[in-house]
Amino acid sequence: MIRYRKLTEETVKQLLLLGLVGLVLLPIFWMISISLRSEEYVFSGHLLWTGPIHWDGYKKALWDIPFFDWLANSLRIGVLQTLGQLFIGACAAFAFAYYRFPGRDILFLFVLMTMMIPMQVTLVPTYLIVNQMNALNTFSGVIVPHLASGFVIFLLRQSFLTLPKELAEAATIDGCGPLRVMWNVYVRLSGTILWTLGVLSFLSNFNEFNWPLLVLTDSEKMPLPLAFQYFRSETQMEWGATMALATLSMIPVLILYLIAQRYIVDGFAQSGVKG
Repeated sequence: MIRYRKLTEETVKQLLLLGLVGLVLLPIFWMISISLRSEEYVFSGHLLWTGPIHWDGYKKALWDIPFFDWLANSLRIGVLQTLGQLFIGACAAFAFAYYRFPGRDILFLFVLMTMMIPMQVTLVPTYLIVNQMNALNTFSGVIVPHLASGFVIFLLRQSFLTLPKELAEAATIDGCGPLRVMWNVYVRLSGTILWTLGVLSFLSNFNEFNWPLLVLTDSEKMPLPLAFQYFRSETQMEWGATMALATLSMIPVLILYLIAQRYIVDGFAQSGVKG
């Protein structure tokens, strides 16, 4: 009887998980399905397209716009911004986790508050600062204002707090300075959480739309998310090309996720709850 009950619970649990997976994958299947239809069949009402396959959307996405140039811009912004966020985040998290100084907790509270303020609230003042620095329409104008991430600092600090402080003290006795203690002890022992944060930060930076749209005016410098506006006019939208572009944009992110997926779950588990 007990075995039957456990088997039933396990079956229900598996069915529930399959249902949730289906809900998550449904928009992706729909996006790919629409990208393979002609414009006249986009709103046919069929979730899974079984008619003739049209590649016109992919041809427009690849050749009507400088797809590969804009993809390179997105990769450049995503990689540089992510590396900067990890470096600044590691330095700040090490200071909050290792040192004791007056006002440390209040300062960390301000870091947490930056996670609670929507980006739209800070768009205008950040834009004015970038304008004063003559950095509009430059990659530095897109990257530099968001190099410090409260989320990265918070999660790295939580990970650093789980490490035995005796390791850092032993490294100090061996003659290591603060930077070598941070690198040799804290950073090297937090590789998993750094991978996790790197993937999450890259996804966010790669897909960012609002800030590059506000700062960049030169089409040669635009990242890939801004390309979606080129398939939209005042009266209509080319849904096939738009969905084809969304499908192609997903490939680099999917490759990165498949490479680093084993680090992500472990990284969240190692972040801990000590604070």
